[in-house]
Amino acid sequence: MPKCASKRNYSKSSKVPRRPYEKERLDQELKLLGEYGLRCKREIWRVQLALAKIRKAARELLTLDPKDAKRMFEAPAIMRKMQRYGLIGDEEKELDFVLQLTTPKLLERRLQTKVFKSHLAKSIHHARVLIKQRHIRVGKQVVNVPSFLVRVDSEKHIDFTAASPYSDAGRKGRVARKNAAAKKGGDEDEEELLALLHHLFYRALIMSYEASRSHVN
Repeated sequence: MPKCASKRNYSKSSKVPRRPYEKERLDQELKLLGEYGLRCKREIWRVQLALAKIRKAARELLTLDPKDAKRMFEAPAIMRKMQRYGLIGDEEKELDFVLQLTTPKLLERRLQTKVFKSHLAKSIHHARVLIKQRHIRVGKQVVNVPSFLVRVDSEKHIDFTAASPYSDAGRKGRVARKNAAAKKGGDEDEEELLALLHHLFYRALIMSYEASRSHVN
């Protein structure tokens, strides 16, 4: 059967490690899986491949002369993009800082991590469930991708969607509606009981008053 790899119009999003049973790497990946609530190791490998491509582009530009037209055009573009996503600071304006980027730095910019650190979720795993069930929006856009990279300007716009039962304006969930109805019904029963007690009390007063009058006569 002929190979069709050359006819693909897309590239791989992740790359499998060369040494599958390296203990130090396995322990590090397991730690990242638990810390950032990732589904599988492919999510780590996808971030590592994206980081490798960024660092490769920075290394290629560093080999060029500072006055080179390509470096003068592409280097500021890379730096602006890294600053926009909060991967480097505003004062770090050299390509050397791009080479110092690590996998945890990119994982910190994920929407799942930001939702948990914004205290919208009880845990990092709860944050993933909220995102997948379309409870979270970034600005006006509903985002259901936990690996969505959040820009610095968009961090303050992360919130529950208007239709989510977790928001103030949203319709409450089934259990919350049931509890509210039960509480309302209990209040109505209590009011009826108080009205009945008042009625019996006044009736007893009237009967005692009539009994006293008849006794006097």
